[in-house]
Amino acid sequence: MSQRTDSAEFAPGFIWQISLLTIAALCVVVASHSDFAWHLTGGTLPITLYPWVYGGGRTIANGLRAFSGQIPEPLPAGLRAAALVLVLITMVLCPTLFFLEWRRRRLTKTLSSERPLLRISSVLYAFCGMITMVAGIGLGPAAYFSEKARADLRHAQAIQSNRDAMINQLNMLALDATQYRILPRQLGGGGRSFEGYSITEKMAKTDEALFMVTGRRNVAEFRGTSAKYPSCAIEVRVDSLGHMREWIYEGEFR
Repeated sequence: MSQRTDSAEFAPGFIWQISLLTIAALCVVVASHSDFAWHLTGGTLPITLYPWVYGGGRTIANGLRAFSGQIPEPLPAGLRAAALVLVLITMVLCPTLFFLEWRRRRLTKTLSSERPLLRISSVLYAFCGMITMVAGIGLGPAAYFSEKARADLRHAQAIQSNRDAMINQLNMLALDATQYRILPRQLGGGGRSFEGYSITEKMAKTDEALFMVTGRRNVAEFRGTSAKYPSCAIEVRVDSLGHMREWIYEGEFR
């Protein structure tokens, strides 16, 4: 009995066609998740299924340049062209070909025993389907994690801004306490002591924090509790020379 199988499912071009599909799929995966890159206009342009990352990267780069006092650089023509090509491929061409072929197959409703031989159109259909699915499925998680990263960054910036404002106010309080210690008692000062020092109502409660002080002879201990983030606080000691020492940060200020 012959072991040879004469099946219409395996046409003469089956091997090279399936090999072509495999190579194309591997190229897309490797190019999207490795250090492979295009070098255009002196910069590095990684291949990705989400071309808008180019714009985001350029925006961040220009923001850093502006922060450093440098002039923002315009987007290179090669980068714009590459982003446009990738948008057309991943967002227009591949989905269009995939869904048109899918619609045609649904309408013809070809029986499994009557399926045509594997052709270039089938390879293109599978390839476009893979690009469409990978790009489409990744949009949800990418949007979620991107927005989460932005929210975390905004929160961290707000925390840092509040922390810096409290440190500035504590510096002002330390200066005021040092002046109090230097002044003689006849002029309303402490006469070389922090004892009796108190914070004025205006300085004790601000939009940023609430401040308290404990004055001893040679040390004044300040504690500031954030008005915006009650779990965050700063403690510091001011010595007889007016130096601020032993900073302690609590909560998200750490």
